[in-house]
Amino acid sequence: MRKPTPDERPAEAILPDYPANLFAGTAQYYAQYRVPYPQEMIDHLRMRAALTGEGRLLDLACGTGEVALCMHSFFREVWAVDQEQEMVEVGRRKADQLRITNVRWMVGRAEEVEAPRDSFEMITIGSAFHRLDRRLVAERALRWLTPGHSIVPMGNNAAWKGKEEWQHIAAEVIARWIDRPGAATGHSHQPYQCHEEVLEAVGFDLEVHRFPTPYVWTLDSFVGYLYSTAKASKAVLGDHAGEFEADLRRALLDYDSRGRYPETTDFYYILGRRPIPQAQMDK
Repeated sequence: MRKPTPDERPAEAILPDYPANLFAGTAQYYAQYRVPYPQEMIDHLRMRAALTGEGRLLDLACGTGEVALCMHSFFREVWAVDQEQEMVEVGRRKADQLRITNVRWMVGRAEEVEAPRDSFEMITIGSAFHRLDRRLVAERALRWLTPGHSIVPMGNNAAWKGKEEWQHIAAEVIARWIDRPGAATGHSHQPYQCHEEVLEAVGFDLEVHRFPTPYVWTLDSFVGYLYSTAKASKAVLGDHAGEFEADLRRALLDYDSRGRYPETTDFYYILGRRPIPQAQMDK
């Protein structure tokens, strides 16, 4: 992997300003408490993407393998890339436990991946596209994908953002502890532009699909999920982690003493298909 040279970066691109260790200390929580992508969505994606079973997947900002490991059987080979060593190590252990052998784990930034032209049948980014140099990644993806195949940003809403009353209570507690002086978790100086606009500008043909999925959090799983996030990790909370957790548990138990918190998780994926050249279609 290498850093892109100045002439390879679009002049108008403005890089997100997120710390390199944004998710330090979160990998075990990430692996245990992130809600898995619904099988209905994965099956739908496989159908819409017209996968052959013989191609290669590139999973950028792979975390602990949430996308790579649930989709590995659709590909001959998977490249799973994340800039945080801890994430990659946990992902590799998960793969070993599941006896999954076709994933190649790599530590590095998505913007520094090197790959031949036309070498991937799919490129996925799970809940992380906003943290990347999206224009640069999208332009490279257009070259790396075989014609007719797709880049796929996917994700879901943050668990404390929703219409349920308990989510409003949780959001108030989080704001009280996280949005305090000295608790910065990184930010972006990019002007707002939705993922679809970025991908369309580069030349992808788009589809967007959503999968609202009922889910019930327990108090423990919700706290664990928060510790998996960049916003409320133990590294961000520092010496306040214990007080934060006690405050959150108290507030949520006051709302529901059973410790059960239902929501509808809004999963989605964006399918950005590389157009097939007309000459190739005419053959």
